[in-house]
Amino acid sequence: MAEWYEAGTPWFPTKWGADDQLGTAATLTDAKVLSAIALVRTGRVLPLGHPIYLGMPGRQATHGPFHYLTSQRVYDHRPPLRTVTKNKFGAALCRVEMTDHLGTHLDALNHISYDNKFYNGVDAFENTLPSGSQRLGIDTGPSIVTRGVLVDATRDGAMMEKGTPITVEATERFLADRHLQIGPGDAVLFHTGVSRLWHQTERYNEYYEASPGIGYELAQWLGEKDVSVTGADTPSTEVSPTEREGVRLPVHQYLITKCGIRLLDNLKLDELVATGVFEFLFVCAPLRIKGATASPVTPLAVF
Repeated sequence: MAEWYEAGTPWFPTKWGADDQLGTAATLTDAKVLSAIALVRTGRVLPLGHPIYLGMPGRQATHGPFHYLTSQRVYDHRPPLRTVTKNKFGAALCRVEMTDHLGTHLDALNHISYDNKFYNGVDAFENTLPSGSQRLGIDTGPSIVTRGVLVDATRDGAMMEKGTPITVEATERFLADRHLQIGPGDAVLFHTGVSRLWHQTERYNEYYEASPGIGYELAQWLGEKDVSVTGADTPSTEVSPTEREGVRLPVHQYLITKCGIRLLDNLKLDELVATGVFEFLFVCAPLRIKGATASPVTPLAVF
């Protein structure tokens, strides 16, 4: 069976229109937000993002290192650097250098291409400047407030094996057992158990090249559902090594480039799965860095 890019049929413009930059975020209507808010029963809020710190996991060779330092200390507010104030004022500041794909992050639609074309056929050469993208950057997408659904892909809490794909069959069975369905605009998150390794940098970093995650058929299933965002508690969300020879990150490419679905990598899902709550209000507001390919985020589950 030919891939979507080999079928000979145009893959853009998408059903959202030739000028669309939202992708499936177009499904995040006022009605969708209101229905998601109705899922809140207890008022409990759980962060789904990992802490950011020096020495944290990361693909250093590709993304570069993370630097963080205190650039101004409270006691720098003293003569001759500052005039003494009656209220003995002091302030601390820090500087950060990082990739926009740091830690738990949301991928923008200018992140992955096919044949030098981004989502909706946007030309990568014309779109990409040293200062960022002219279109499809993280700043062009909305803050995400929607219904969240958590799928626990583990068996009795045991961490999934590296290279194991999450399948449509397993996902549908999990949802059916809990009387849940997936609809347009939902945020669908997958727990593999890898979350718990975040503070073991060397062990977690192993999962950048070999990891459980969303399989290709499941990506197609999610695309058919028009979910607004999906992701997993692994470095790249999708299964690695890939199920198909001679390709790289086909799930990213299918969901982002073909479908306009944003991805969340490196989610922290161990605490949420322990609550036994699998349907909740999901909130995720990326930094609006003009033209950026992603943004570090701390998504929230509210239930």
